[in-house]
Amino acid sequence: MKKHQKAILALAITLGLSGALGFSSYEPAFASSTDEVITIQKGDTLYSLSKKYDVTIDELKKMNELTSSKIIAGEKLIIKEATDIVVKKGDTLYSLAKTHATTVKKLKEWNLLNNNNIYTGQKLLVKAPVITEVKKGDTLYSLAKKSNNSVEQLKAWNNLTSDTIKIGQQLYLSPSPESFTITVKKGDTLYSLSKKYGTTVAALKELNELSSNTIYSGQKLRLN
Repeated sequence: MKKHQKAILALAITLGLSGALGFSSYEPAFASSTDEVITIQKGDTLYSLSKKYDVTIDELKKMNELTSSKIIAGEKLIIKEATDIVVKKGDTLYSLAKTHATTVKKLKEWNLLNNNNIYTGQKLLVKAPVITEVKKGDTLYSLAKKSNNSVEQLKAWNNLTSDTIKIGQQLYLSPSPESFTITVKKGDTLYSLSKKYGTTVAALKELNELSSNTIYSGQKLRLN
């Protein structure tokens, strides 16, 4: 089994197989790095908006911190939360967990983090990744259509170089922690990058399947 598949399976087990795999508990990914926000129109209600955008009233209230079902025309309303964010200066796992109504433990699990170190510019999942197990008859096209994504997104998130998938294979249907990378800049070395991002040269080499310490400008490297 390839490292990528082992990582997906391990994460699926951590999340709980019943909740992470298959479409029985599945919600469309609608992958986004920003919240999807609308302006409330005259006549809109939480009920009508929940039907229009395929979300529950309770979810709308939670996302918008509403204590009642009353909404006002002209105000903004979040209808889909971001699945991933870019870390800003001053962010910590604790502050991000609080902002996105989750826990530090979950953020670490979802992003395959071994410690609490994060860095400015890093991409992090703030919602649990959606994982499915390929069943007979599934294709990347059919899975992309069901999850409201594109084939190219699924290939990028799952490190696929072709459209071929196998029965029993685990696939991300939302951004995966393994798809987040940095671009090597002139002067970078594995040692300098390991110090900058709080990891080790050995870990970077293993994650990126490098046989030597040689890296080049423009190269993409995984950190998670």
